[in-house]
Formats: sequence, C-alpha cells, structure tokens
Amino acid sequence: MAAGIVDIAVPEVGTPIDNSYFESIGLTDEWIKRRSGISRRRWLASDTSLAEVAAEACRPLVSRQDDPTTIGALIVVSTSVRQRVPGIAQQVAALAGLTGSVLAFDMNAACCGFVYALTTGLSLCDSGQARSVVVCTVEAMSTMVDKTDRQTACIFADGAAAVLLSAREQFAPFRHLAGGDGTQTALMRETDAGGIHLDGAAVYERAVHRMTETAERLCAFDPRPSVLVGHQANGRILEQVRAFTTELEVPFINRIENLGNTSSASIPLAFGGALQDGSVPSQGRLGAVAYGAGEAWGGVSVSYGIG
Repeated sequence: MAAGIVDIAVPEVGTPIDNSYFESIGLTDEWIKRRSGISRRRWLASDTSLAEVAAEACRPLVSRQDDPTTIGALIVVSTSVRQRVPGIAQQVAALAGLTGSVLAFDMNAACCGFVYALTTGLSLCDSGQARSVVVCTVEAMSTMVDKTDRQTACIFADGAAAVLLSAREQFAPFRHLAGGDGTQTALMRETDAGGIHLDGAAVYERAVHRMTETAERLCAFDPRPSVLVGHQANGRILEQVRAFTTELEVPFINRIENLGNTSSASIPLAFGGALQDGSVPSQGRLGAVAYGAGEAWGGVSVSYGIG
C-alpha cells in the first residue's frame, strides 16, 4: 500500500481575460499566441481573499470524505500571498471545514510549489503521520505583474486547485526528484517596483533542459508515468519539452492556451482539466515536472485513482 492522489478539485475562479485586453500596450492576439501559446487567462479582483479562493478549492475534497477528521494535514502553496504573518493555511482549514487538530502550513517554492508540496504530503501519508493530506495551490499572479510590461503582463494568470492524498492497495510508491541553484536568482525575481523580472532567453533554455531531464528520469523509474504534466510556463517551452520527450511514448499535457502561467497552480489545473474532459484516464500514474524561480526544479511520479 502506498499514497497517491485520490481526489482533485479545480474550480473556475476570477474573470476571463482574452488577448484583446493587451492591445492597449501594443500586443496583438496573434503575437501573444505565437510567443506564449496563450489565448486567455483568468484574473482575480485585486481585493479577493486568497484564503477564500483556496477554501473554495478544498471544500469539495473535504465534503466528499465520510470522515473529514482523517485529513491530518493541509499544505497551502502560493507565490502570491501578500500576507506574511499569519500565514493563510489555518484560515483556509477553518473555511474548508477541517478540524482544529489538522497540521496546516504555508509553502512557497514558486512554480515548483505543487511538486514540492506533493512530495511533502505523500511523505506524511507514507510515514503514517497522516491518513490523508490536502495539497492546495492558490495564485493571484496578476497582482504581481506590471500590467504595462509587454514581456510579462500577458503571461501570468490566477487560479486555484487542490488534491487529496491517501494510501490505496493498488498504488505503487511515489518517486521524486528535486534540485536547485541559488546562484541563479536573477533569472526570475520580483522587482522593487512590484513587477516580475524574467531573463526570457535564459529561462526558456533552462526550463526546457530541466523539465526534459526530469521527465526522462521519472520515466526511468518503475512503474513509469502514464501521463506527463509540465508546469504550464509558456507554450513554446511546453512544446519543446514535448518534442524532446516524444521517444518516451508518454502523453504530455499542454493546456496553457486557456490557463496562462498560474505558477504553482498550473500542474493541478492542467491535470484536473484533462481528467474532466477525458484526455487522460481516471486511473494511472502522473509524472509532474516543474521549473521555477529560486532557481528550483523537480518532479514527482505518483499513482492516482479518481472516483
């Protein structure tokens, strides 16, 4: 018996923003699609409570449990939460209907946040420290970008998703990979003015290399993933990773067109969307790979059975 993903929730939050919004800064729909693969994204109102949005993602998972007290931990992942003290995890737990005895904490690992939190949550389950764990990601990246910045304004988006982790007899043990290089912090960082700086060419090259390498290494484990989902950073990055991993003969999910780059929320949003429309089966093995600021990268191969 091993831990895996047994439930997922991907609510639609925020207002859809199509590419015509950026005509005022000289960006056309054709240019944005060609450079990023994005047609639309969702943005939350600037005064939205991220704790409320995260709770909206968690509530379905809690309500579908016969006994919610079996959920022993809640990990809330976000890059864009501005509230530093206190963190929002305890508030999310209360709003989602979890008991006061739940281990609840915040995590920030930028675009690798879901992969890192998944590794942590699965470890808690497999060690017997928690029967079930909720991993929730919530992002309002639109609040961190300069809306007049032609490089980043059209890329980043908002969203939330949550997964429930628990052990099942049919699941194989999870495997994970991780790495980082603290000398590369200048590649992606928040500026003093409040926007996001990206060294586009370097990020492109390094993201393709790291996610391709991680996918190849995950597929060398037994059992190998039945589906690969990369961080939805940029359409060109995703298609290059797909091209480099074609020989692995594992489907690679690219759903950035209607998501945008939602940082830590992008992998569960893409995976959940693919489950909803039947692009991937309800039972299988997920290979999640990510690259992000820090510089950080990583991957998880984990069994899943939804429904």
